[in-house]
Amino acid sequence: MSLDSKDVLAKLQTEPAPLSFAKLKKTYVNKKTGLTEEDLRSALAGAGIHVWPKNSYWHVDPAAQLNGDILEQCAKKALKKTEIKVKGRGPKDVGAAIDHLLQERRLLKYPALAGTSSLLVAAGAPDAYWEYVRDVVAAKLKKAGIEEAGLEEKIWEILPSLEPELNVPVSTARVRRALGQVDKNRFDEAALRLRQQRRVYLSQHDHPLALNEEDRDLLIDGKDGRYYVAISRRGE
Repeated sequence: MSLDSKDVLAKLQTEPAPLSFAKLKKTYVNKKTGLTEEDLRSALAGAGIHVWPKNSYWHVDPAAQLNGDILEQCAKKALKKTEIKVKGRGPKDVGAAIDHLLQERRLLKYPALAGTSSLLVAAGAPDAYWEYVRDVVAAKLKKAGIEEAGLEEKIWEILPSLEPELNVPVSTARVRRALGQVDKNRFDEAALRLRQQRRVYLSQHDHPLALNEEDRDLLIDGKDGRYYVAISRRGE
């Protein structure tokens, strides 16, 4: 009796992470199946099955997964090389992958505004760098006693185009889309400042923890356990 590599591949495709040889051995090598370790090793050499660190196997190419994780992180935020971490992968592997991505120009170096370290940004995602620049400038202004007011005014100005009537809620997801790519924390803070200024009402979501992370990120985080699902301009 032999073990078909397609059967092993089908199992690996249902797994959320690589499986060690020891776990696969428990599944396939026993008296009931009549298979040997050599049968399993032969099946694991089949097409589509990739060898991972620590004698593990999966249907995903470890190099492609590592590169994809690094690029995803650097598309969201400009990072120093030492800030990039990948679960289950050591610093040596991560560093080598970063160097390879830099050589291929899939990662780009941008200057930091303080210190000598460069920041890494995924090619085609310059907004990650500009968010970093805005955050640095905003922090310096805040330290100097100057609050960032630009974004809250943009929210205020766009609300009438989304809903002309006062006191009528507009979903936070709709406002975010209308503004384009805006950092979540900056948007949330600007909306909370508008409420503090008594210019808007914020409608609280009843069960935010029942939402998945992606949907909850569209809400306004009140920083106190409350989340808000809509904004409305207050009447006079």
